[in-house]
Amino acid sequence: MDIKHFLKLQPGFESFSDAHLDALANMMSVVIYPAKHSFTLRGEQGHSFYLIMDGAVAVNDGDPLSEQDSDRLLRIGEWFGLLSLVENLPAFENCSATENVTVAAFNRVQFNDLIETAPPVGQHLLYMLAKQLARTLIAQNNRLSAQARNTKK
Repeated sequence: MDIKHFLKLQPGFESFSDAHLDALANMMSVVIYPAKHSFTLRGEQGHSFYLIMDGAVAVNDGDPLSEQDSDRLLRIGEWFGLLSLVENLPAFENCSATENVTVAAFNRVQFNDLIETAPPVGQHLLYMLAKQLARTLIAQNNRLSAQARNTKK
Protein backbone atom coordinates (compact mmCIF):
# COMPACT_ATOMS: atom_id res chain seq x y z
CA MET A 1 0.00 0.00 0.00
CA ASP A 2 1.32 3.46 -0.91
CA ILE A 3 1.86 5.35 2.35
CA LYS A 4 1.70 8.78 0.70
CA HIS A 5 -1.70 8.03 -0.85
CA PHE A 6 -2.92 6.61 2.48
CA LEU A 7 -1.76 9.76 4.31
CA LYS A 8 -3.51 12.00 1.78
CA LEU A 9 -6.80 10.27 2.69
CA GLN A 10 -6.40 11.02 6.42
CA PRO A 11 -8.40 13.91 7.90
CA GLY A 12 -6.20 16.95 8.30
CA PHE A 13 -3.59 15.73 5.81
CA GLU A 14 -5.49 16.14 2.56
CA SER A 15 -4.41 19.76 2.08
CA PHE A 16 -0.66 19.24 2.44
CA SER A 17 1.55 19.56 -0.60
CA ASP A 18 3.00 16.49 -2.24
CA ALA A 19 6.47 17.56 -1.06
CA HIS A 20 5.32 17.73 2.57
CA LEU A 21 3.55 14.37 2.34
CA ASP A 22 6.65 12.89 0.70
CA ALA A 23 8.74 14.11 3.64
CA LEU A 24 6.43 12.39 6.13
CA ALA A 25 5.98 9.22 4.04
CA ASN A 26 9.74 8.86 3.57
CA MET A 27 10.25 8.89 7.34
CA MET A 28 7.59 6.30 8.06
CA SER A 29 8.21 2.56 8.07
CA VAL A 30 5.37 0.19 7.23
CA VAL A 31 5.47 -2.88 9.48
CA ILE A 32 3.13 -5.83 10.04
CA TYR A 33 2.79 -6.99 13.65
CA PRO A 34 1.13 -10.18 14.92
CA ALA A 35 -1.94 -10.32 17.13
CA LYS A 36 -1.20 -9.50 20.80
CA HIS A 37 1.88 -7.42 19.94
CA SER A 38 2.32 -4.75 22.60
CA PHE A 39 3.03 -1.27 21.22
CA THR A 40 2.89 0.82 24.38
CA LEU A 41 2.75 0.10 28.10
CA ARG A 42 1.26 2.59 30.54
CA GLY A 43 4.02 4.28 32.51
CA GLU A 44 6.79 3.51 30.02
CA GLN A 45 8.20 5.72 27.28
CA GLY A 46 6.71 4.79 23.91
CA HIS A 47 8.96 4.09 20.95
CA SER A 48 6.97 5.33 17.95
CA PHE A 49 3.89 7.10 16.68
CA TYR A 50 1.67 4.79 14.62
CA LEU A 51 -0.96 5.01 11.90
CA ILE A 52 -3.09 1.89 11.46
CA MET A 53 -3.20 0.87 7.80
CA ASP A 54 -4.88 -2.52 8.34
CA GLY A 55 -6.16 -4.42 11.37
CA ALA A 56 -7.06 -3.16 14.83
CA VAL A 57 -5.39 -2.10 18.08
CA ALA A 58 -6.92 -2.32 21.55
CA VAL A 59 -6.32 0.64 23.84
CA ASN A 60 -6.71 0.42 27.60
CA ASP A 61 -6.33 3.73 29.33
CA GLY A 62 -7.19 2.59 32.83
CA ASP A 63 -6.55 4.99 35.65
CA PRO A 64 -4.16 3.65 38.28
CA LEU A 65 -5.54 6.13 40.85
CA SER A 66 -9.17 5.10 40.58
CA GLU A 67 -8.41 1.59 39.27
CA GLN A 68 -11.03 2.12 36.54
CA ASP A 69 -10.34 0.74 33.10
CA SER A 70 -11.51 2.23 29.85
CA ASP A 71 -11.15 0.15 26.69
CA ARG A 72 -11.57 1.15 23.06
CA LEU A 73 -10.65 -0.29 19.69
CA LEU A 74 -8.72 1.64 17.04
CA ARG A 75 -9.13 0.75 13.39
CA ILE A 76 -7.76 1.68 9.97
CA GLY A 77 -6.85 5.35 9.67
CA GLU A 78 -6.45 5.98 13.40
CA TRP A 79 -3.25 7.13 15.08
CA PHE A 80 -1.82 6.10 18.43
CA GLY A 81 1.39 6.43 20.42
CA LEU A 82 1.46 10.17 19.89
CA LEU A 83 2.99 10.83 23.32
CA SER A 84 6.09 8.88 22.30
CA LEU A 85 7.10 12.00 20.37
CA VAL A 86 7.70 13.79 23.68
CA GLU A 87 10.95 12.83 25.37
CA ASN A 88 10.60 11.32 28.85
CA LEU A 89 6.79 11.36 28.76
CA PRO A 90 5.43 7.93 29.67
CA ALA A 91 2.50 6.41 27.83
CA PHE A 92 -0.90 6.88 29.47
CA GLU A 93 -2.31 3.73 27.92
CA ASN A 94 -1.61 0.15 26.94
CA CYS A 95 -1.90 -0.49 23.20
CA SER A 96 -1.80 -3.96 21.68
CA ALA A 97 -2.75 -5.60 18.39
CA THR A 98 -6.03 -7.54 18.49
CA GLU A 99 -5.18 -9.24 15.20
CA ASN A 100 -2.41 -8.97 12.63
CA VAL A 101 -2.01 -5.23 12.13
CA THR A 102 -0.17 -3.15 9.55
CA VAL A 103 1.06 0.21 10.77
CA ALA A 104 3.12 3.07 9.43
CA ALA A 105 5.39 4.37 12.17
CA PHE A 106 8.02 6.95 12.95
CA ASN A 107 9.95 7.82 16.09
CA ARG A 108 10.91 10.96 17.99
CA VAL A 109 14.19 11.47 16.10
CA GLN A 110 12.36 11.26 12.77
CA PHE A 111 9.71 13.64 14.11
CA ASN A 112 12.39 16.20 14.97
CA ASP A 113 13.74 15.84 11.43
CA LEU A 114 10.21 16.30 10.07
CA ILE A 115 9.88 19.61 11.93
CA GLU A 116 12.93 20.79 9.98
CA THR A 117 12.04 19.40 6.54
CA ALA A 118 8.25 19.85 6.48
CA PRO A 119 7.25 22.40 9.15
CA PRO A 120 3.52 22.48 8.26
CA VAL A 121 3.22 18.71 8.79
CA GLY A 122 5.28 18.88 11.98
CA GLN A 123 3.05 21.70 13.27
CA HIS A 124 -0.04 19.65 12.46
CA LEU A 125 1.36 16.73 14.45
CA LEU A 126 2.16 19.08 17.34
CA TYR A 127 -1.46 20.25 17.22
CA MET A 128 -2.59 16.61 17.34
CA LEU A 129 -0.28 16.10 20.33
CA ALA A 130 -1.73 19.12 22.13
CA LYS A 131 -5.27 17.81 21.54
CA GLN A 132 -4.30 14.38 22.87
CA LEU A 133 -2.74 15.88 25.99
CA ALA A 134 -5.82 18.05 26.56
CA ARG A 135 -8.16 15.03 26.20
CA THR A 136 -6.02 13.04 28.61
CA LEU A 137 -5.98 15.85 31.17
CA ILE A 138 -9.74 16.37 30.90
CA ALA A 139 -10.39 12.64 31.32
CA GLN A 140 -8.08 12.48 34.34
CA ASN A 141 -9.72 15.54 35.85
CA ASN A 142 -13.17 13.98 35.34
CA ARG A 143 -12.05 10.73 36.98
CA LEU A 144 -10.53 12.56 39.95
CA SER A 145 -13.64 14.75 40.33
CA ALA A 146 -15.89 11.69 40.30
CA GLN A 147 -13.63 9.97 42.80
CA ALA A 148 -13.76 13.02 45.09
CA ARG A 149 -17.56 13.14 44.85
CA ASN A 150 -17.81 9.45 45.70
CA THR A 151 -15.49 9.89 48.67
CA LYS A 152 -17.68 12.67 50.08
CA LYS A 153 -20.77 10.45 50.05
